[in-house]
Amino acid sequence: MDYKFHVGGRTALALQGHVHYLALGAAENIFVYGNAPRWLISLPTNGLVIARSTRLFDTADLGVEPLPTEANQILNLQRWAIQASTPERAVLETLDELPENESFHNIDAIFEGLSNLRPRRLTELLAACTKVQVKRLFFVFADRHKHAWLKHVDRSAVDLGSGDRSFVKGGKLHPIYRITIPEEYLPRQTEGANGP
Repeated sequence: MDYKFHVGGRTALALQGHVHYLALGAAENIFVYGNAPRWLISLPTNGLVIARSTRLFDTADLGVEPLPTEANQILNLQRWAIQASTPERAVLETLDELPENESFHNIDAIFEGLSNLRPRRLTELLAACTKVQVKRLFFVFADRHKHAWLKHVDRSAVDLGSGDRSFVKGGKLHPIYRITIPEEYLPRQTEGANGP
């Protein structure tokens, strides 16, 4: 029907095997981005369709591809492939859902399993991302998990803005990325010669 939208965020991560926790007994949120038809949101499904704009990025379709063949087979789609965010884009879209529709704990578990992201694609998406807090949160979690791809992300191409950002009420200010987050996600202190 030529509607320009894609599945993204946590939904795209789940369809590509990157989500650790399932919603038991509750309707799963299905995140769609772009010009989704209004009737899609009101379809009777076992999930809650949540429509989002593509304004998180300067380029609406950067990091959007057809779902891998296995995912389309699971969904029994023979003629049409569902467009979805790549894991690199989807993780940024998921970070944008903090703290209302996503938890720090879930994001931390997702990041733990993201060992094979593409650094060039991440650099492009981070440079095109329009929200400073999303970019800062990305690096908070990326630094926390220290995957091999992180050293290949070109940080000089990413504008992290200036000044402190108050993000979580009652949180602590991250010493590097200057954004308030729950204290448990601050960098771990290394023990020196005089103890912790």
